Amino acid sequence: MENVLESPLEVAERLRGGMLEGCVVERVDLAGRDFSAARIDHVRFSQSNLSGVSLDGASASGAHFTGCQIKGLRIPAAFLRDTNFMTCHGMELHGRGAVLDRVGFYNTPLSNADFEGVRLSDVTFQSSDLYNAVFNGALLNRCRFSDPNMGAASLNRSTFVRAMFIECDLAGAILLGVDLTDAILLRCDLKGAVLQGARLEGTRFIACTGAPK
Repeated sequence: MENVLESPLEVAERLRGGMLEGCVVERVDLAGRDFSAARIDHVRFSQSNLSGVSLDGASASGAHFTGCQIKGLRIPAAFLRDTNFMTCHGMELHGRGAVLDRVGFYNTPLSNADFEGVRLSDVTFQSSDLYNAVFNGALLNRCRFSDPNMGAASLNRSTFVRAMFIECDLAGAILLGVDLTDAILLRCDLKGAVLQGARLEGTRFIACTGAPK
């Protein structure tokens, strides 16, 4: 098929003009490549190795990553919209300062991810372990955290210092040892959330359901 790219050279040729659009990248080893400031629209990455790839300042719309290795993927200052990550391996993802709009992480472990200062709107974290992830100074708007497989989303030891949550769904989430220092939670669902050992100095719960007293 003309739009199926199966080698790093083919991907590099398509990106020569700074844009990758309307194609499938299948089983391609792109580890460590630099695609900073690239524009990626309506591209499906399937079972490809994107470990350590740099997408600094890149933009992606309608991109889908399925069964990919994305450990150490770098997306600082990137803008992702209508993009999904399905059954990917996403530990140590670097997303500091990125903007994510209608993005989904499904069965994609994200432990030790760095989302400091990120802006997230309508982002879904489903069955995506966020152990020790960093969201300091982040804005989370209408984000959903769930894990149908384990029964509850896991955010153990994650840090949300000075983060702001607006209408987020954290019902039943496991938040053991989470740092919410100076965080603001507005109209969030915390019913059944486990906050044992959480740091709540300066934390403000405003019109939240299930908030600790």
